Amino acid sequence: MASQLTQSDSIESAHPELELEDQASRIYVIYRRPFRRHYEVKSVADQLLFYGELSSFRRGKPDLTLHRGASVNAPVVAASKINMSGHFKLALGDPDDLNNVQWEEMTRASWAHQQYRFEMNMSGPNGSTYNTERRSFIWKRTRSVGIDDTSPSWSSRNYKLMDEKTGELVAVFTNKRSIGQCGRLQIKEEHGDWFDAMILLSYMSLYEKFDRRNRQSAAAAGGGS
Repeated sequence: MASQLTQSDSIESAHPELELEDQASRIYVIYRRPFRRHYEVKSVADQLLFYGELSSFRRGKPDLTLHRGASVNAPVVAASKINMSGHFKLALGDPDDLNNVQWEEMTRASWAHQQYRFEMNMSGPNGSTYNTERRSFIWKRTRSVGIDDTSPSWSSRNYKLMDEKTGELVAVFTNKRSIGQCGRLQIKEEHGDWFDAMILLSYMSLYEKFDRRNRQSAAAAGGGS
């Protein structure tokens, strides 16, 4: 189906403008414009690659739906349901396509919201298989690891993604303090577009949870004044 990511789709063949000196590394720039109800994911060359549709009011609909393209009309490749306690349900594929969606859970792995863990099968939807290994990953808050191994400015939203078994660095998100831009996500392993979609979805879900928590805190503070 056109709406699914397949294992044979490499990020280089789909988006040649993302090619870097290190062919196994891609950088995505994530935006959330003021007063907009969606995210945009662009290449470093400013090409819009993914559209993150937000919905916190429609019953039964995912909180975040990731479309591969420039709008809600583009194919759905991943989605998530966000629980403010730190429990997420992540869908690789279109949740409406029950035969070809892969659901996983991401849970808080530390009391202070500093670590979040999820597992996934290392094979894409629609039966595509690169290998059938199951791996576990942990997002960890970081003050020392940034894009291209630089030292980032301090932010509570700087995270690195580690392979739980090997301890190897898989991806890193560096927060950007500017209007409209959330930051940059660098993925250091190459397993195809479906893998990148899952990494993007997992961190964007975290980022959205942090935003919602901040808005709730601000509303509560305003209500008590």
